[in-house]
Amino acid sequence: MFKLIKYEMMKLFSKKSLMIFLALLCCVNMGVFIYTQNLDQTISISAYQKLQTKLDQIPNEKRYIFVETEYEKYNAFEVIEQLITLRIHPQDNQFMIESLLNDYPDVEKKYGELYQQDHTPYYTDYLESDVQFLSHIIDEFEVLYQYPQYIQDIQDKAKTLSGISIFQHDNNSFEQKNIVKTAEDYQKLQNIKLTYTSEKGIVEALSFPITNFFIMLAMMILAMRIIIDEKEKKLFSIIKLTARGQHQIMLSKIITLICSVSIIVFLMAGSQLFYSSMTYGLGDLTRSIQSLASFSSYPYALNVFQFLMLCLLIKCFAACVIGLFMIEMAILCQNKITLLLGTTFFLIIEYILYLVIPSLSSFFIMKYFNVITVLQTDTLFQLYRNINFLSNPLSMHIFIIIGFLIIFLILIIINCFTYRYRRNMSLQSLDISFFYFKRYPSLSLIKQEFYKVFVIQKVWILCFLCIGIQFYQYHDLSVYLDSDTQIYQAYMKSLEGPLTQEKEEYILQEQKNYEQLHSQLMNINEKESQGIITKAQAIRMKDDIEQQLLGENVFQKIYDQYQDIKIHPQKQFVFNQAYQQFFLETSWTMMPTLLLFVMIIIGLSSCMTYDYQNQMHHVTQSTLKGNHKLLIMKFGIMNVICLLFYMFVTIPPLILLHQTYGFSSLDASITSLPAFSSFPVWMSIGVGCFLSLLLRFYAVICLGLIIQGIAVKTRNYLMTLFVSLFLFLVPLLLAYGGFDLLNSISLYPLLFHGQLIETTGGLFQILFSIIGYSMLFFLSLKYIFNNYKPQNI
Repeated sequence: MFKLIKYEMMKLFSKKSLMIFLALLCCVNMGVFIYTQNLDQTISISAYQKLQTKLDQIPNEKRYIFVETEYEKYNAFEVIEQLITLRIHPQDNQFMIESLLNDYPDVEKKYGELYQQDHTPYYTDYLESDVQFLSHIIDEFEVLYQYPQYIQDIQDKAKTLSGISIFQHDNNSFEQKNIVKTAEDYQKLQNIKLTYTSEKGIVEALSFPITNFFIMLAMMILAMRIIIDEKEKKLFSIIKLTARGQHQIMLSKIITLICSVSIIVFLMAGSQLFYSSMTYGLGDLTRSIQSLASFSSYPYALNVFQFLMLCLLIKCFAACVIGLFMIEMAILCQNKITLLLGTTFFLIIEYILYLVIPSLSSFFIMKYFNVITVLQTDTLFQLYRNINFLSNPLSMHIFIIIGFLIIFLILIIINCFTYRYRRNMSLQSLDISFFYFKRYPSLSLIKQEFYKVFVIQKVWILCFLCIGIQFYQYHDLSVYLDSDTQIYQAYMKSLEGPLTQEKEEYILQEQKNYEQLHSQLMNINEKESQGIITKAQAIRMKDDIEQQLLGENVFQKIYDQYQDIKIHPQKQFVFNQAYQQFFLETSWTMMPTLLLFVMIIIGLSSCMTYDYQNQMHHVTQSTLKGNHKLLIMKFGIMNVICLLFYMFVTIPPLILLHQTYGFSSLDASITSLPAFSSFPVWMSIGVGCFLSLLLRFYAVICLGLIIQGIAVKTRNYLMTLFVSLFLFLVPLLLAYGGFDLLNSISLYPLLFHGQLIETTGGLFQILFSIIGYSMLFFLSLKYIFNNYKPQNI
């Protein structure tokens, strides 16, 4: 038996294509997890790291008070900032000002001086984001702070209900037993120690839903490889005649599946936990699981490490049940399409039940006794509930685990018996000609190439996946504007465009107003020193004036711009925030660029290699139009793919930035933007934006053509994929991480040129990258034309 298991394992793991696919699946899962964790630009991962650093320096019993104080302080800062913004136009905003002052009557008195000293956000880039972040943390800590009272309320509720006459008359009723069991379950947790630490890392790793999809996809592939491959080769007719070709061989295949599933689950979930530990931090793994607010209702005394192991084992268990079901379907089905449709239909029904049935419905057991729920272990363990089992309360967790264990054993028995008594163990082709009208293939070579790339090689799926990711990222994303930005934007609505006499008079009048305010402050100080007014009167008068001076820093920026325009009349007033964010900052462009690279590399790696791996190049390259003319068509398709993905990742952030800031003054000289002051005066901002987008697209085209050169060299899809990822994605990430030496070989200067244009050295880097990649472009083009030619058969 052990030898059979060993041979089955060797047979499965010796298939290089399967191992590469599973490894790629784990990498994609990890990549998508990292990508989604970095989507939130308002509350970054560093906020949790900063908070944890502070919490580590504070005793556990004082952490709740500390977070509560931090939240109150930054919330007060945000209120003061809103009041400052509203007081720019006090008559229009009088109602909102009064409403804020009614809600926070002493906010300026209590936090005004502290706001003046330093109101810089600590955890994020904006005060609103700090408040939102601390609000999430205080909600978590509030659950822990109230936990002892929560346990006591359960005990009190049990005593109260037990004393009601309706329950006293029937001590054997399910309701009475349920009350007693609930109180007993939580009574054991009365003295449990709670540790105040953010649960973000653990919850994000456990609740990531895409991992479950990849696990089910892996199960489907493994079931097909374990059963379908041998069906295709008609080996079962021979295997079943051998001495151990009945139950033993089936059990060995099942054990192989269970081991493979466990490895995949632990790799995927373990890698997520590892990333969370390196970014958010997992905290002390020996603390109680009730220290995580999301699992505070869990009724068993486990520490976090034990709970994580339990979650991984349950996830493996659920995945094994799905795998056993797929093996049964693979044994019964006589073609792959029926197998795929049957398993997909089953999983869709389970998912619909999981989504549609409410938690408090009388059919709730169909929601929770469900492979999707068990696979999504965090949902299962966040709920405490007892079910009526023969008029006795039974923990739903125990009921589900025992029930799935029974199903697990039954499926193993069914698999063995079905395999033994199933006579026809071969695959048959499925005739589906009835479902479509007969069509004649197009004789157009370009149409055939488009069909081969977009339909057969599934590039259309990548297009929809890219659109879906971008929609998920940007459909509900809002950009926070701090008070300085809002004041600056308000000024620019009046001043935008060339300097006129009216604008100059307005600026000088504003400058005069601020000078008068400063002189009033000096007069108040003199009167206070001379004893004309009391200290309290002086403070009150100075507070009023200082409130009016809060926008002075922003106006100083306007005034400096005015002075610069007086010296250089060709410049104009421009609200440059949108240009600053998209063309100079990497926070808006890095993640879309990584998505762009991954999609292009995956999509184009098969464009050339498909013919080689199917031996079609011997035919196509020997025809009249199958050499250079076909190459030109492939290059055209490559450009279309590059353009599509470039549009998918570029347009959504541009739309969001336009809605938030607006791309105004496109006809103004580009020298109006401080970072572009060394550029020619005749160049407009619109032309500069177009050239920037064009330079990025040029980098994408270079990437696409070099991938084609690698494909012609390797003639293997997976090799092209891995070589391209290593040559382009890894140097880009390292250059972004601060390894400036890699700027000379990576596409970083072309894609993020905004960071380099302010210095002469940076401009030379961009120029050398253009020259260098142009040379690589033409060398790749020459290599492809020289080597893509008829081969000797």
